[in-house]
Amino acid sequence: MFEKLKKRSVKNSLFSVVVLLAIGVALVALEFSNVVSLLRGHVAFETLEPDEINSSLIVDASINTNFGAYLEEYEKNTNTNYTRTTSLYYVIWTGDDYAEDFKYMGIKVPASEEAAMEEIAEATYYEEYIEPVVYSGAINKMSSEEYKYFKEYFTEAGWTEEEIEEYTLPYYINVNALVGGAAATAWVIMAIGVILLILGICRLIYVLRGGSLKTFKKELQEIGISDHEAEYEYEGAKLFNKKNDFRIGKRITFFMSGSKPHMLSNTKIVWAYQKTTTHRTNGIKTGITYDIVFKTYEKKSFEVNVPMESDSQEVLQYINQAMPWVVIGFDKELENMYLKDYQNFLQIRYNQVPHDPYANIQQDEQI
Repeated sequence: MFEKLKKRSVKNSLFSVVVLLAIGVALVALEFSNVVSLLRGHVAFETLEPDEINSSLIVDASINTNFGAYLEEYEKNTNTNYTRTTSLYYVIWTGDDYAEDFKYMGIKVPASEEAAMEEIAEATYYEEYIEPVVYSGAINKMSSEEYKYFKEYFTEAGWTEEEIEEYTLPYYINVNALVGGAAATAWVIMAIGVILLILGICRLIYVLRGGSLKTFKKELQEIGISDHEAEYEYEGAKLFNKKNDFRIGKRITFFMSGSKPHMLSNTKIVWAYQKTTTHRTNGIKTGITYDIVFKTYEKKSFEVNVPMESDSQEVLQYINQAMPWVVIGFDKELENMYLKDYQNFLQIRYNQVPHDPYANIQQDEQI
């Protein structure tokens, strides 16, 4: 019995374990390179040689030179058709003003920086000095779409394919990326991913070691029967739902709640009824579930799923025959009595009928 329950517990836990691990891995993979960049810290852009520039860097760049915009990003309101520029891409070069080995690349700035960048572009065109503007952000590799517009800028200026290949880099500084709040977000996402991975691994270890059986063994002790007696009850119990191992024996009711097995002493059950739940998504009916609700003498409540309404009725009929001290069925009057006048509720059946799980069996045998 214990080995069967342990295997079923592991099986029932696999979905949640896989979900935790999958989401954890996805989040860690998503932010891994960003976190590596954050751990490395900010680098002064002007100190980098062209062959040192890659998408694992966060830089502080003092920009006093740019050669105009080559790409504009905007968003469009589909209701009003109003378009709003969100970002602009400008051509810059690597190194400082004295660098002999340099290449052209891009910088992406928020639209709010357009005036500052246009002023720098004008000063660059007229070879005038201008105070640099400091921007911080991550270096990103251009997407195929971004690189297409970057190449067009140089092609229109008369550059050949060979010249573009030799004197440009397919990277841009993404201003404000991995800086401030964006950096904090990366750390938070990475932390969530790591936590989910740890939870998934711990969950798997927990069920493999039989941790989900702790409650079951505690309930066994509370009922006061031996492992051998419980084993006998389990094997002889009538199975109603294989998925959650819902079975009713002469003395004990067994069922799974998620990945945890449970047992109830039949003599402690005072009320059982069907609970029907209709599920809806956006107002559309998506399904119905049926559960048997058990109320115990200690006023504890347990819900056990069954596949169909006919199964639910079969369970209740079986309980009514095997456990005549249990009130069967639900109505508001019974609910009010259970909640507000419990002693009279017990007088309906529980205190009136002997709690002998073998009484009906003996009677059947005599018949």
